[in-house]
Amino acid sequence: MREDHFKINEANAIFIILAVVFLTFGAYVQSLDVIKGLLITEYGILLLPILIYAFVTKKDMKSVFRLNKLPFKVTIKIILLAVFLVPTIALVNLIAVFIIEMFSSSIMAPIPTAESGLEFILLFFVIAITAGICEEFFFRGMILNAYENEMSLKAAAIFSAVLFGIFHFNPQNLFGPIVLGLVFSYLVQITNSIYAAIIAHIANNGIAVTMGFLVSLGNNGASSEFVEVAQGDVLFQSPSVLLGVIFFYLILSIASVVGVKTLLKRIKKAYPRYEPGDTLTVQLKQYKIVENNGEELHIMPMIQDIENDKVLITNIEKIKEIKGQSSYKLWNGKSSTFKFSTLVTIMISMVFYGYVIYYAYIKVG
Repeated sequence: MREDHFKINEANAIFIILAVVFLTFGAYVQSLDVIKGLLITEYGILLLPILIYAFVTKKDMKSVFRLNKLPFKVTIKIILLAVFLVPTIALVNLIAVFIIEMFSSSIMAPIPTAESGLEFILLFFVIAITAGICEEFFFRGMILNAYENEMSLKAAAIFSAVLFGIFHFNPQNLFGPIVLGLVFSYLVQITNSIYAAIIAHIANNGIAVTMGFLVSLGNNGASSEFVEVAQGDVLFQSPSVLLGVIFFYLILSIASVVGVKTLLKRIKKAYPRYEPGDTLTVQLKQYKIVENNGEELHIMPMIQDIENDKVLITNIEKIKEIKGQSSYKLWNGKSSTFKFSTLVTIMISMVFYGYVIYYAYIKVG
């Protein structure tokens, strides 16, 4: 019989092992050739090991990785959501840069930038599509599934997001992945499909690749190194300019949050849930959900009288057709019991993270 979930202990152990391999062998192959190194890192270090492990330990692949299709309309909304998230991701990463600048100097990470159409296609495949698939199978597949099995959906999403941010091992790019990880987890939990996170991840990274390509074209073929140095000189050598940029993205983020919330609500409406105890609104009338047996709902009018005080039975599909709305909240605030095993991964990872910061900003810097 196949298992429908990973355990936290096994997910934690795999995370630590892959983090060590990523920081050693992964960093080495990327230093030799960025593109080939990224392909080896994503497929060889992240995706292949967890798929092999899941197969060997007889996991139900469709269940643990949530391999469920998405409607086209939902896919479009997810792509738009990624667009609206861009200002917020830029803002939180700029805040991280500002914090680093207060104590040290920021280090520009070498990000490949396309200078031709063929390079753009290659980078889009490697940085957007490959990363979107491999990283999501790891973090919103194995990690999220394992933590959901032993704690609330909200707590599992937070842990998955924090581990996702840590795994980048780049202090300047810590807050952005954590925010994205939260949104990606929420999308997966709403839709019960890992494809929701994969599409959002591809869209987010694809926007970055496209923007880099357009900047390169705008600089008349200037090399990616030139663009990075130029941007670094403007942002990092002038705190006042950096604060100005942060304020600019803050304004954009406030505006974009409205779009993010609207799209999340519309996506959630496409996946209604009816849980006992929740309120169901149908044609302006409210009912309390008493029972859900998978096919039928047992409901009771919220305003009862002598003539109408019985439990009613209705078909779930019919409720969906007439767009009955439930008060169900995905992150309902239920508390989680934290064991040492649920925290050990983050504690060990923070040791790794501390070493990266020490090596990059103190020892080398």
